[in-house]
Amino acid sequence: MRWTNRDPRALAPLLPLVAGAAISALVALVVWLAVSLSPAAGGPGVRPSGGPAGSGASASAGAPPPSPAGSPAAIDPPGYAPAEPVIDGSFADPTVIKVAGTYFAYGTNNADATMPVATAPSPTGPWRQVPGDGLARLPAWATGGWTWAPEVVPPREGSRSYVLYFSARRKDGDEQCIGVATASGPAGPFVPQEGGPLVCPLELGGAIDPASYIEHDGTRYLLYKSDDRETAAIHLVRLSPDGLRLAGAPKQIMGRAADEPVLVEAPDLVRRGGKYVLLYSAGWYFKSDYQTRYAVASSIEGPYTKSGPVQSTALYGGKVEGPGSADVFGDETGDYLVFHGILDYRGGSKVTRGMYVARLGWDGARPAVRGVPVRYEAERGRLNGCVSVLARPNASGGSAVGPFAREGCRAEVPVFAPAAGRYAVLVRYANRSGRDSDLELAVNGYAATSVRLRATKGADWASVTASVELAAGWNTIGLRRLDGQGQVDYLELR
Repeated sequence: MRWTNRDPRALAPLLPLVAGAAISALVALVVWLAVSLSPAAGGPGVRPSGGPAGSGASASAGAPPPSPAGSPAAIDPPGYAPAEPVIDGSFADPTVIKVAGTYFAYGTNNADATMPVATAPSPTGPWRQVPGDGLARLPAWATGGWTWAPEVVPPREGSRSYVLYFSARRKDGDEQCIGVATASGPAGPFVPQEGGPLVCPLELGGAIDPASYIEHDGTRYLLYKSDDRETAAIHLVRLSPDGLRLAGAPKQIMGRAADEPVLVEAPDLVRRGGKYVLLYSAGWYFKSDYQTRYAVASSIEGPYTKSGPVQSTALYGGKVEGPGSADVFGDETGDYLVFHGILDYRGGSKVTRGMYVARLGWDGARPAVRGVPVRYEAERGRLNGCVSVLARPNASGGSAVGPFAREGCRAEVPVFAPAAGRYAVLVRYANRSGRDSDLELAVNGYAATSVRLRATKGADWASVTASVELAAGWNTIGLRRLDGQGQVDYLELR
């Protein structure tokens, strides 16, 4: 959440607002025609009509499962990279939906709008900000400059309204509360419901980071974070069928663990691998240790078992700073993860956070993000007779495999690709034979390329990188001796 004392509404004159309304009207017409001429979707695992929703709803009403092994490689546009921002400017806490072939992103307030809106022809861009403001005005209970973490849910079950959940600061205190608004088109402008916030637990310091989740039977839920710094936790509450009112009592479903930085926030709930998967952020959004984690449960109310980080500055090797506030969305090609990262530090809690998009794969209920390097220890692979595990205290796992000393020596290491496409495979090795050696590198039983292990000295380790095509899901990378010998510490998929 970006803290600012500026009211961005003062920066949005009437003309851009009218332009935004005109864009919404045009898009609404296109959507109506598309929906009218298309068969209605329904049933478990199907998204609401109009395309995938943002957090929770988007994911639960589900993107397709991971592509099967052997599917064709995905093609991304030139210049796109999952560790590079698709919006290189202030666009924090993003959420994305797809409507009639166009992708819409919504973000935390910036200097241009209370709720900025951007559009693109594909998840990876190019993204362009829509003129005007996605939120027509704030409700009477809210004050400007603190409008964070929007969540937009497309129409469903005969409704023609897009529903927006947002965080805003109440006029009578310092607490954030959650409001709700509706619009006839995805670009807005969204008009807030009056009469008070939808969620405002003052005894818990308020509430932020709303995320929608819709069960396969249509039951709606809202997740949010209670905002007291000492007791920050993730809560779940059932909503009315139209999503505009509470229909039950809130329940805390997850708190901070001792090994997590500072606090937990930014929930996003999906159902994958027969489980409920709760993605969330941990830490301060303005520090580099801000990160995305996940937890898994068999019931929507938990208990949730935590499984560690999915994204962090360290996991990205410093290429993305403080990745978090992640949101799952999908289309016919599979799932994506949209999130923000820190682009620059401006002192204290003032940071600029841009928007990133990466392909997302699922190993059952375990998320895997394209662009996050993953290490696979060679000694955990399948080894034939002349390749064995060698104790090496200075290796990453304390062991390596080798020595690939004669014909037929082979090791096979299973690796998981989040999506089909071309990957870089880094091989960390040692070769103390005194001359260069060569290994064949095969993918799923077919020779793909070869790597040369240059001679190393003493306890030194070196690395070599090869480029390979992988299918979505599990693949087997084989290493076979061509000549010479050497030891392999690990493979790293990038």
